[in-house]
Amino acid sequence: MLRNPRVAALLRWLPFVIIAANLLLVLTGVVDLARAAIIVVVLEVCLLGVVVAEFAAIRIAYRRARSRGASRTQAFMAGLDACLPPSVAFVVKQELLVTLALPRLLLRESRAEGVTSVRCGGPTAAVARSMSALALSGAVLALLFTGGPGWLRWVLFAVAVYFLLYALGLWSLHGRQSHLVSERFLRVRHGANADFAFPTSEVVSARVSRSAHRGGPVSVDEGTLTVSVFGGTNVVVDFGGPVPARFLDREEEHVSAVRFHADSPEEAVRVLVGHLDRSP
Repeated sequence: MLRNPRVAALLRWLPFVIIAANLLLVLTGVVDLARAAIIVVVLEVCLLGVVVAEFAAIRIAYRRARSRGASRTQAFMAGLDACLPPSVAFVVKQELLVTLALPRLLLRESRAEGVTSVRCGGPTAAVARSMSALALSGAVLALLFTGGPGWLRWVLFAVAVYFLLYALGLWSLHGRQSHLVSERFLRVRHGANADFAFPTSEVVSARVSRSAHRGGPVSVDEGTLTVSVFGGTNVVVDFGGPVPARFLDREEEHVSAVRFHADSPEEAVRVLVGHLDRSP
């Protein structure tokens, strides 16, 4: 039954519909308290069955992602995709990933000898700085706010602090990220859920090619893997034949080229070609 897309979509939305129905019945007073209690119990029983089914879907997706080499966080994100509606899963995953990225601000990424990093944050740093400036200004204005009830000041202050933390997490997740190049592999990364490793021996060419991408940040179209930043790529790497692109949340696909963004595309091509010349 879950293989039917419409049934799967209905089950994913059902918990939210039940919660909304509970709130609507309680807030509008459509029924008296006794009847409302009975209806709530029935709805919660239905919700319990759906929740059990969704937890089973999370567990299956989690184990499948772990078997493909995903970390616990990455596997949990794959589980959310399996049980939540796409729009809800996108929002929840973004919030969790940005929050979980905050501790990385205190860590320094280590690299093995012979591995060169290629920065790929794009405009993320500028966006994070702008958000931080607005959040700090909002926090100051919230503390200086004198009109209205006293609790409103602290609500506005909490919202400003949230946006500040979100900006820091966004910069930690995307702004500091790098692709990795060595004589053995090319690793193309995006956030915490996309990490593709390709053998350098399969690379036949690399060139600068700026292009806009209308799909998602990570997609495969006509044999080309695209890993974009804010909808743009500027480096193309061609392979001698189809190579596997291993996804953490779905089956691998074979691609003949990969497009990605680099903050300095000319430098990225130079580094990659340099490693190709030294590869056995």
